[in-house]
Amino acid sequence: MFDIVQKKWVFFGISIVLCLISIVSLIFRGFNLDTDFSGGIALTYEVKGEDFSTEDMSALVSEALGAGKAASSVQKSGEDVIIKVGYDKDISDEERTEFSNTVRDSITTALEEKFGKAVYDGAPAEEPEEDVAAAAASAAPEEEAAAASAEPDASAEPAAAAAAVATEAPTTGGNLVSGVRLSSMDDISPSSGRELARSALWMSLLACAAILLYVTFRFEFTSGCVAVLALAHDVLILLGIYSILQISVNINFIAAVLTVLGYSINNTIVIMDRIRENTRNSRKETYGEIANNSIWQTMTRSINTTITTLLTIGMVFIIGVASIKAFALPIIIGIVIGFFSSVFITGPLWATWRDSAVNAKRAAAGSGKSKSKKK
Repeated sequence: MFDIVQKKWVFFGISIVLCLISIVSLIFRGFNLDTDFSGGIALTYEVKGEDFSTEDMSALVSEALGAGKAASSVQKSGEDVIIKVGYDKDISDEERTEFSNTVRDSITTALEEKFGKAVYDGAPAEEPEEDVAAAAASAAPEEEAAAASAEPDASAEPAAAAAAVATEAPTTGGNLVSGVRLSSMDDISPSSGRELARSALWMSLLACAAILLYVTFRFEFTSGCVAVLALAHDVLILLGIYSILQISVNINFIAAVLTVLGYSINNTIVIMDRIRENTRNSRKETYGEIANNSIWQTMTRSINTTITTLLTIGMVFIIGVASIKAFALPIIIGIVIGFFSSVFITGPLWATWRDSAVNAKRAAAGSGKSKSKKK
């Protein structure tokens, strides 16, 4: 049987390297914050009549915004597309309003040029040219004479008059048949985004504190600290991956992080529970042997749980819409990292902690005896 605890420094080294890379990326690259946190506008368009891909829509939006600007995210959901554009930093309320209107008009114009203006099934049909001519012929002779004397060119082109009437006809009030329609426009101020980010941070810290209290009450303080360190390890690496790849961070990401915290601690508690049982029944085993045996006794359960969960959330990611994928991706990453930390980090770290505490007590006891002999 492979001794995981004996090879602990290999796994500790992998975790330390990943954590350092994540910290460096967070410092120098930061996050690609969505408008949920950075502030901005979210435009939802309904597009019918022509299929489109997210990549094509992103290129079209980037061209519409101009050089130096880009949408923070472009998501396709069926026939709808959600375009989010963040505000510049330190923008005033007047500038925010002007920015929102400019971006809305630019994107709407670009989409209408590509897919056409909105056409609704409730809009009145244009009158045929023959009907317009017949209506003009049935007018009273006196009205025709007056019109001819006042405006000699008014009756020369009845088709042009019909076209003018059709242009002024209302084009809203029905289901969209083809073209582009702006369904909604949401405005998120930068202050609201910062408040949401602070709330998300506090939620994560409170969750870790509650987990520490629960594990300490259920097992011991050492196990609680090890569990919280493993959770911090999982979240740090997850944040680093999002920072390195510059994946958009939105409110779905926060919900996924909290889900990962709950899932990861579940695996850890199973191993800790087996460690507690083996510690009670142990006679001559060291802490390292207890931890290694406990890990392998729960290995089948950990692998089966991880695989079945990944299969489920993986199918959600594959067939889901963009908003569902944004929620499923961090969960997939968190499940893999959580399995690694639960199996290869928590047990060896617990054994190392306990061995260090025992060695410290022995050293203190030995120093006390040497002092007493000198006296």
